[in-house]
Amino acid sequence: MEKMIKVLISVFVVAVLLLETTLACECRYNIVYEGHNGHNGGSGCYMVRPASRGTACQCRPVGYAFICEGRQVDCQNRNHYLCRYPDTSKEACIFANGDCGGY
Repeated sequence: MEKMIKVLISVFVVAVLLLETTLACECRYNIVYEGHNGHNGGSGCYMVRPASRGTACQCRPVGYAFICEGRQVDCQNRNHYLCRYPDTSKEACIFANGDCGGY
């Protein structure tokens, strides 16, 4: 019985980690109109869900449609605060060397 409980706990931990990784790092496409918040106009990706700790979220366009995808990548500087505490800011997008034109 004790062995069965350990196995169930292990399965639960793995499932939680997989879910966190699956839900991390999502990007969308945005068209920014000229004059909006002082922006000169343009379009591109923006981040809606940050990467998991220890990684960065790299946004990039997919094909020719108005679609972006997020990809978790290794941080170039693992000690940087955006690697330790990822967020959805334009700075975090730039940190991951992504397409950040939708901010």
